[in-house]
Parts: sequence; structure tokens; C-alpha cells
Amino acid sequence: MEDNRKEQVEALEALKDYNPKICKALNEIIPELKGEKKEDTQEYVDHIFRGVNWELQVINGTLSLLNEKEEQISKSKLNDIIAHINDAYVSKMDEKLAQVIEEELLPFAKALGGCVEKALA
Repeated sequence: MEDNRKEQVEALEALKDYNPKICKALNEIIPELKGEKKEDTQEYVDHIFRGVNWELQVINGTLSLLNEKEEQISKSKLNDIIAHINDAYVSKMDEKLAQVIEEELLPFAKALGGCVEKALA
């Protein structure tokens, strides 16, 4: 049990360092998806979502620690965000994807940093 907690703490430490990079990338991709498209926009979106998926795996593996003192991350709300992102991504509608990133995913990602800090305190 103690080994599991140690692994969770290590995973959250890695997430703490990585999360600001994801937030920066999400901020950067929004204008591109809203019409300032570049040659590599789709490649960049795919790269960002690989990082987001990694973060989600860490969240799933550390949810008990993240929510140990109080519920910081609602699994159902997170699942809703994931469903909206998936719908927008599959639709291939860049404007819709930009909106979901801007209104749902980015605020969640920004708040995640504070959740990780609290869990590690």
C-alpha cells in the first residue's frame, strides 16, 4: 500500500512539471483552430492530445490521492469533458474543437495544477 502511494506521489510530481506545458500548448492551438491554421496544425493537435491522454492516465491512476482530503476532481465532470473533446475531434470541425478546448479542457488543465499542488502538500 505504501509503495502504491509512493508511485502516485511520483506520478503527480511528473504531472506537476508537465501540466504547464500542456496548458501553454492548448493556449497556442486555439487561434490556429479558429482560423489561423498552419501547415502543421493537425500534427500539433495530435501531439497535444497524446500529452493530454498521458495526463488523463496519471489522473486515473492517482485519483484516490488527488481526492484524498476533498473531492477536487469529479470523475463524471472529467468524463463529460473527455466526451465533448472526443465529439469535437471526431467531427473534424476545428472551430468546435477550439471552443471545447477553450471553454472546458483548458480551464480544467489550469485547475489541475492547483489540485496536484494540494494533493502533494
